Amino acid sequence: MLLHTVRFLCSVVAAFARLVRELRKAMATAACSPSPVAVLTAPAAVSPIGLIASTPLPKRRKTLAQFAVPENLLVAPPPPPAVVLPAKVSTSGDDDVSGVGMVEQQQEARQSLTKTKAAWAARRRPSRLVIPVADDAGEVAAGWAAAAAAPAKETDVEVEGDGFWVASRAGPRHAMEDAYAVVTDKNDADSQLAFYGVFDGHGGRAAVDFVSERLSKNVVSAVVAAAGTEARREASSEEDAVSAAIKAAYLATDSELLTQHQDASGGACAATAVVKGGDLYVAHLGDCRAVLSRGGAAAALTADHTCAREEERARIERQGGYVCRSGSGVWRVQGSLAVSRAFGDGALKQWVVAEPAVTRVPLVAGCEFLVMASDGLWDKVSNQEAVDVVSGSRATACRELVDMARCRGSRDDVTVMVVDLHRFVRED
Repeated sequence: MLLHTVRFLCSVVAAFARLVRELRKAMATAACSPSPVAVLTAPAAVSPIGLIASTPLPKRRKTLAQFAVPENLLVAPPPPPAVVLPAKVSTSGDDDVSGVGMVEQQQEARQSLTKTKAAWAARRRPSRLVIPVADDAGEVAAGWAAAAAAPAKETDVEVEGDGFWVASRAGPRHAMEDAYAVVTDKNDADSQLAFYGVFDGHGGRAAVDFVSERLSKNVVSAVVAAAGTEARREASSEEDAVSAAIKAAYLATDSELLTQHQDASGGACAATAVVKGGDLYVAHLGDCRAVLSRGGAAAALTADHTCAREEERARIERQGGYVCRSGSGVWRVQGSLAVSRAFGDGALKQWVVAEPAVTRVPLVAGCEFLVMASDGLWDKVSNQEAVDVVSGSRATACRELVDMARCRGSRDDVTVMVVDLHRFVRED
């Protein structure tokens, strides 16, 4: 930087010295040449170009310097009319300049100065910012509220049977993977034997289709067989024969699924209810849930099989597996599956077992109805809210619960079943 400054100062000094020398030469020449008045009063036959060209070299340079940068050019007045002069080139030296060339230089200088001033003016005045105004509809469409505000899809399934009601609707994310099953007419003349089930598949429909068809048959057959004396003796003291039969039916169904669908990678959760001899047996795998209404109060008969439960996490780790938390905050088996028990899931079967939890409830006065549903409902609706809705009207309760879950933002499949328990209550 210092070197450039020194060079610049030297060039300024040299230019100033040259200017002084030229001024001295011009003054000496003016003393010997005719006065300006004499030049202007010269004969009319001499052209302006001849006058300029016949001026000695030092005088010409001084005159051109006056024309090159006129003082009034700084205010950029409108350009005067162009003067067209005859083209004649002087032969009195090497630095020949014509009148036409001077006019063109002036015009170019004015145009350049005008462009420069316009550019600086544009830089001082920033361009206007155009900010679009978003309406409420655009804001709603950009978030989760769009799912709740959008009109609900037509209910895929809505059934009213003998003492039960079902409503099911597919979520917008994928094909329907929920199912249900009811068996009341194949009970070997035992009018108090009935089976109800809700199933939630994952990874495709293969597993949920198989389980919804086979589990009901296996459970009913196992429960009927368990009525024998030999089966009762084989049951442990901690559980009765029916509970043991239900567990065996669950495990047998899982074994059949893995054998017949070895290529299937998906699985299924389930919540089932069996009514036998005045008792209610509720079994489940995964996060399907069953809630009993007893005098208008909600009582959960199942506890979700998820990796967040300490006992489930300890069981998986004892079997050599691990549980980790995903980016969304959900605990998963081997970083993959959110439920710790399910049908199928052959690749994870060492840790994701199919042994259900079974709860036995005596059906006494005050047992009103049972609500079973997939996690698409329970993720958005509490147990007591579900009981309150069903208490209002059995016929429309399932559809109302499905609509409630969807309006609250559920994007999963939703299946709800309500079972009236009044006809099964013991008359003591």
